[in-house]
Amino acid sequence: MSTGINPRDPDEPPSDTAPDGADPAIGYVFEHTRGRKCLVFTNSREEAEEVTTTLRRYCEVNHEPDRFLIHHGNLSASIRESAEELMRDDSADLSIVATATLELGIDVGRLERAFQINAPFTVSGFLQRMGRTGRREAPPEMWFVMREEQPEPRALTPETLPWELLQGIALVQLYREEHWVEPARLDRLPYSLLCHQTLAILASEGELTPPQLATRVLTLTPFHRISADDFRVLLRHLLAHDYVQTAETGGLIVGLAGERVTNNYKFYAVFQESVEYTVRCDSQEIGTLCAPPPPGEKVAIAGHVWLVEEVDHKRRLLYVTQVKGRVPAYFGECAGDINTRVLVRMRQALEESTPYAYLRPQARARLAQARHVAKNGGLTKSPLMSLGGNMWCLFPWLGSYAFLALERLLKIRCAKDLGLKGLDSSRPYFMTFVMREGMTEQTFFEILTGAAAELGDPMDLVYPAEVPYFEKYDELVPEELVRKGFALGTLDVAGMKARVRQWANERGIIWAEPAQIVPAD
Repeated sequence: MSTGINPRDPDEPPSDTAPDGADPAIGYVFEHTRGRKCLVFTNSREEAEEVTTTLRRYCEVNHEPDRFLIHHGNLSASIRESAEELMRDDSADLSIVATATLELGIDVGRLERAFQINAPFTVSGFLQRMGRTGRREAPPEMWFVMREEQPEPRALTPETLPWELLQGIALVQLYREEHWVEPARLDRLPYSLLCHQTLAILASEGELTPPQLATRVLTLTPFHRISADDFRVLLRHLLAHDYVQTAETGGLIVGLAGERVTNNYKFYAVFQESVEYTVRCDSQEIGTLCAPPPPGEKVAIAGHVWLVEEVDHKRRLLYVTQVKGRVPAYFGECAGDINTRVLVRMRQALEESTPYAYLRPQARARLAQARHVAKNGGLTKSPLMSLGGNMWCLFPWLGSYAFLALERLLKIRCAKDLGLKGLDSSRPYFMTFVMREGMTEQTFFEILTGAAAELGDPMDLVYPAEVPYFEKYDELVPEELVRKGFALGTLDVAGMKARVRQWANERGIIWAEPAQIVPAD
């Protein structure tokens, strides 16, 4: 099923007809792009491939010329540039399906409207995408199209809520009501970037003494939270593994292992890269894929389906031929990060009775249904809901990193006292779990409050053998710094504690932090 957020007249008739049995959401996009130049934004490369393949199939079924292009980071430069050039032709009514690659910067000519498949992750992303339309004195248009699977008859209450619709409403309302956008996170501990800049400065400057190198690196704005002690730990590690070495004069220079890193043409791109295989059909380069399937299997890329003929693992090449059909694409992407303010505004959308004039009738009906479910279940009154028996659901209304910190607190510090089992997280919306028989809501919050208050070191939320590599040069960084960067720079422990403390205050539970021992003079 699909719901829509549409800034125009909700009763506007379709401009054409999607094939019988079409996916309602994609059929809606198909209907409202004919005769116009449009951008269709998706939140992942996989979704971009799936949407493009479906739209092209609808063209084929309707015996129409293909009017859909595709643009994302795994496509070859020639395919991306060809799509950009075709879109710049104002006489051609084409639409292009894209990821964040077309949010800003690239000229694709006059655009009349943008579609967003499901809610984007941020207000800033929503504004960037909407800003691509409305050129040449026309108002900007952004049409949200929310895709939902029909809930199973026995689905649990939290699974029946339209989370994407609520998220889309929250993003729109935060900007309409407050002109709010996500602030930059300045509290990170970017050790991967620190390693990159250390090697980059040595590669460009040549020999530097340790104090000179520390001054050049640690005075850069991103490293304002990184201590001299942490930098010494990094330098010792780089010296021990020959990424850096000591010159005869006592200064530091790039070592042999470091030269292999800095001499690579990809060195100055600080973003993580997966091991990718180049996909080729005859002499044409199509794009790149991670973890290619064996010969005889099919892959989806560039909006088409291809049969894998040969895999050259040594040269990382995938030889394919184009075929008909449909298969899911996979590029190894992760979901984006959502700010706590967005989740709080989603909760408000469930509590209030505002109809929101920009919603289409089906979206209004879906929102009304969700509000009815939330009211009857007390979902916005208490964050903890009984699902029957010993199963419970927690709605923290926290952003991605605070939610993750709470999830780890429950697993690591509360599981034994609560008799917690089978915690299943739908991050960052809700988590379900089983608690010991006889456990009450009040007892849950008492145990949770005690664990949060006693948590002094965020490192306690990192599993003993865990080394959470996320960034490109994490593997060159000492494990102790990788763990520290995740615990103190990625997890939002402060945001998690603030929410748990709020819950404690609402229930009259005392927040008792460990006593601080002050040494005598």
